[in-house]
Amino acid sequence: MEHKTLSLEYDKNLINKILDDIEMRYIVLFLYVVRNDLFKDLNDQEIIDSYERVLILDEVFKGNLLTFWKPSFLEIAVDLGLLRNIRSIREFEAKDDDFIVKLGDETIEITQNTIIVPEELIFAMIKKKFKFLTKRNFNLALTRLKGVRCEISTAIHPFIFEIGANNYSLLDDLYYILDQFGNIYQAIKMEITIEGFYERFKEIKDEIEKFIKIFDPLLNTKNLIKKINKAIEENKDIINYLKEEKIKLPDKFDIDHIRNDAPICKDWNSKLMQLLNFRYKMEIINDKLIKIKSYYSGKNKKYNYMEFIENVSFNENNIVDEIQDDLIALRREIIEINNTLSNFTEKDMKLLNLDYERFIITNSDE
Repeated sequence: MEHKTLSLEYDKNLINKILDDIEMRYIVLFLYVVRNDLFKDLNDQEIIDSYERVLILDEVFKGNLLTFWKPSFLEIAVDLGLLRNIRSIREFEAKDDDFIVKLGDETIEITQNTIIVPEELIFAMIKKKFKFLTKRNFNLALTRLKGVRCEISTAIHPFIFEIGANNYSLLDDLYYILDQFGNIYQAIKMEITIEGFYERFKEIKDEIEKFIKIFDPLLNTKNLIKKINKAIEENKDIINYLKEEKIKLPDKFDIDHIRNDAPICKDWNSKLMQLLNFRYKMEIINDKLIKIKSYYSGKNKKYNYMEFIENVSFNENNIVDEIQDDLIALRREIIEINNTLSNFTEKDMKLLNLDYERFIITNSDE
């Protein structure tokens, strides 16, 4: 008999490929979280009744949610972004009981023992956590998930079902396969923590490069970055090292004939050296973050995503502790850099460069 139904026995490799694709992964996993963690796979009628009780209200107040929803349900609903005008449980707690909560024109419905999630809500839930997701890639992933070709037969497996227009439900078979691998919500939260950390890291790194560009755009070119980093690694004077390497620099870096003991010169050089060293440190941190992300993504990933879920769920090989310890250590390094960087402004850096260049013009040897 030809294999037609999605199963772990025949389709484990196929499921892994889907979960290793970030756009398709998030759609599948967030639909799973809605069904499993929010609605408890529809095994608790009290949750369903309390949810639907809120849906029929003309206006939903914070007090209504406190009355009808369990704290655990409310916390997950807020985390997923079901409350459109509330960003966090802390923000929710700060509101008065007569605050009007917006659930959106379209929200999750439960029909004939099936959980149906609108397309726009799925996208909003994922986008809230993973900013890099684009609507175009999301739409392509939705299309692919509606019909995935089996690797061992002529069957087409629908990982998700479209119900009506632009409303989706997770395939039952896939739900129960995923349910065997552990706490998917915990794995997503771990990934969100890592990706959120990485996004904040990139913001600070971009800020450093923006300031360096003010001193001279040439300093941000790949070739010079490599040379500058090597000078820092070998504890050499950066400008002199670049000259020794026959790197042609603008005249303002040729400070031998300038009174470089002048306060403006010292300040300019000090700020520039700080920024170049910060960038070097950030690149080392970047390598460490890529290593952390390699637990579940990238060319050199250690585990496929189902293995990542299992390892995080049961803290295999102390993976959770190891990731948390690494992130805490990197956070300390970034905070130290950012504390100094927060004293820099684009306006101040531009004025410093203008004053320095003016000083060079008026004080250079003829």
